[in-house]
Amino acid sequence: MRTLIKAILRSLASILFRVRISGLLPAERSRLLIVANHESFLDGLLLGLFLPLDPVFVVHTGVVRNPAFRLLLALVDYLAVDPTSPMAMKKVIRLIEGGRPVVIFPEGRITTTGSLMKTYDGPAFVAAKTGATILPVRIDGAARTYFSRLAAHVPRKLFPRISLSILPTTLIPMPDAATARLRRRKAGEAMRRLMQEMIFATRPEQTLFGALLDAADIHGSNRRQIEDLKQIEYSYRDLIKMALALGRLVAKESQPGERVGLLLPNLAPTLGLIFGLSAHRRTAAMLNYTAGVDGMQAACTAAQVRTIITSRSFVEQAKLGDKLAALQGVHLLYLEDLRATMNLGDKLWLVLWAQPFPRAALPAGSPEDAAVVMFTSGSEGKPKGVVLSHRALLANIAQIRAVVDFSTDDKILNALPLFHSFGLTAGGLLPVLTGAKVFLYPSPLHYRVIPVLTPKLFKLLKHAWGDVNPFCRFTPGQLSMAVS
Repeated sequence: MRTLIKAILRSLASILFRVRISGLLPAERSRLLIVANHESFLDGLLLGLFLPLDPVFVVHTGVVRNPAFRLLLALVDYLAVDPTSPMAMKKVIRLIEGGRPVVIFPEGRITTTGSLMKTYDGPAFVAAKTGATILPVRIDGAARTYFSRLAAHVPRKLFPRISLSILPTTLIPMPDAATARLRRRKAGEAMRRLMQEMIFATRPEQTLFGALLDAADIHGSNRRQIEDLKQIEYSYRDLIKMALALGRLVAKESQPGERVGLLLPNLAPTLGLIFGLSAHRRTAAMLNYTAGVDGMQAACTAAQVRTIITSRSFVEQAKLGDKLAALQGVHLLYLEDLRATMNLGDKLWLVLWAQPFPRAALPAGSPEDAAVVMFTSGSEGKPKGVVLSHRALLANIAQIRAVVDFSTDDKILNALPLFHSFGLTAGGLLPVLTGAKVFLYPSPLHYRVIPVLTPKLFKLLKHAWGDVNPFCRFTPGQLSMAVS
């Protein structure tokens, strides 16, 4: 009877959630400890239905008290324990030493942010004590169901796609330490690193534009995501539209694979161009507008940049006119002029084809393609260009996410310029692709202004000056003097 019910549930889950399984189980399955991240109340059911094993599930004592979950647990063998109790782990040790595969969630509870929660030391000490073979399994997509514990304002779907990724087995040897407490703590650190590496290793292989579209699908295309000094909040829909339109206009002035220089401040269109150029198979070369004529010329020569995109208003405010006029072998394209070149065909392409079907409108690129070119500061000579692929940038973001718990409740103030490696990845791409809101500020040198931009102080400042945007009255430099 149990087998029949499991077969029916497996078929239903396969149809409704389109469950995708990758990876292989090990040939040797004795003393097997299966560890997985905990995204929802469906996790145990998914592992029980789709893993071709007959394991014992280690569940929290609080779960067993729920009558509905007791009904589901009747389909599997389980052991109810308190993950914070060292004595409870002795029962798990006996199970593993008896040869039964055991499934355990090292986090001990369902994530409330969508990222990894704190991992407990108990499961890691069990693995080290028994010498068990650890089989990591990544569950992805279950957090977006209504069975998760994410905040109520986080967008969810009734039946999102769920994937189970089975990774190669590993071991956690018993650490060398003077006391049992230290050995337990070191084993716990090893388990935490293992879980972080599991999240990183199972990241999707995609391009920047593909990651942007996925983020919009997950968080909602109408979610307001980016804000800059213009005090305009841009949604995912706005950013995608900007990327499609600007990318198409620049593509008319360049060739596939060409490196196009970006000489722009921290504004939403700058991010839109980075995504749009990469989507149209161009590479954004992030030029440092503070490097002077020689530095910018050397960067253009090194990256073979023939076209630079900038803005007349920015050039005027930053007093870059003379420097740009001195550059040789480059053609300047101004955003103000680009917008004027958008014809009826471009508008129809954008509205009727590209916006409704962005994945079909543009050819799918390779994660190995060049996405951006960053430049060294030139402090030890001429600036050197570093070509970064889509895979490299997204891997950097995945590494940060595996360690730092970002969520849609976070707001990031990015004062580092987007031509800076950290300003681009951690300050620009990371919040956009994780759903954390970002405010783009043009300069890190305004040390008196930046603290004012925190929500509480900014609210107090607006109250003191009336309900007027301070940036409408002052330039950042004037505001710095006013705040001081």
